Amino acid sequence: MHPAVLIFWMATAEAPPPFDKAWEEQRRSIFRTVCEGAWWGTIASEPGIAGDISKTKARAKRGPTDGAYLLTAQKNFGSGSGVTSYMITVAVPDGETDPDMFVLDMRGVPWDGSAGMTLTAAWDGHGMPATQSHAFSFNDFPATRLAWPAQFPGIQAATGGLTQCCFTAVIVGAVQVALAAARDRVTPRRDDLRAYERVEWARAELEGWLIEQAYEGMLRAIEEGRERRLRSVQAKTAIAELAESVLAKICRIIGGGTLSRSSPFGHWLADVRALGFLRPPGGWLTTNSSPPQWSVESDPASVRTIASGTVPRFSAARGRGR
Repeated sequence: MHPAVLIFWMATAEAPPPFDKAWEEQRRSIFRTVCEGAWWGTIASEPGIAGDISKTKARAKRGPTDGAYLLTAQKNFGSGSGVTSYMITVAVPDGETDPDMFVLDMRGVPWDGSAGMTLTAAWDGHGMPATQSHAFSFNDFPATRLAWPAQFPGIQAATGGLTQCCFTAVIVGAVQVALAAARDRVTPRRDDLRAYERVEWARAELEGWLIEQAYEGMLRAIEEGRERRLRSVQAKTAIAELAESVLAKICRIIGGGTLSRSSPFGHWLADVRALGFLRPPGGWLTTNSSPPQWSVESDPASVRTIASGTVPRFSAARGRGR
């Protein structure tokens, strides 16, 4: 979460007047905290919004100074709680209808409600053991709004899928390590593997290779600026499904002991499953992607060919039916 959060400010270097000076000052201030050792996280998710933080129910009323607000909200998945110095969140400012981003200073804040922040559910380690994703209730808790207001959707677009890459890279690494560890277990007894185990291992290796190709494709789409957010979400979704499949196959091949707390494979299985539940919500992909549409006006010959039942030929030079 630490690099994923900082992407918001790194991806948008300049703001237009009259926000340019305040925006630059805020960016430098944030980067300065990082250089001094501060860790950043998020606490944007909420109960009842199915992972879509643009539908936040949190409210932020104006505080005593310019840019200062008081947050009232129910939030969960506070990634890095107790470790992070600052967290970003989303809320709707009073008098406005669209959400915006806010920064919360978490340094030394007690969790008993005395400072406006109450622990409502401690993270139990289920699903993603190491994230410390506690849930909290906020009541008039101090928050600082982005110095370039009302840019929440624009900044999301500017990141262009980089956040998804950060999430996905962790899971790709977990799969690579799991396959390497499993290979050390499987190779010495390869001659004794049953037919089922041989097939499952071959499929696990194949799916591991596909995961790496999907991740490379995600990176290329971002570098080349080709539908970056859509392609990154597609890759994240595909890798989430493949990663869970790979770890399940490994656990079946090595045996039931892999699911014990003393085995790393059980932890890796829980970790890689988590990718499928991270933002954006699963429904985003089906809502924001659609199959290509044929246009009779743009290519009537191709449509007539398909309608006649003749398989079209494709030109390697032009990449289209003719």
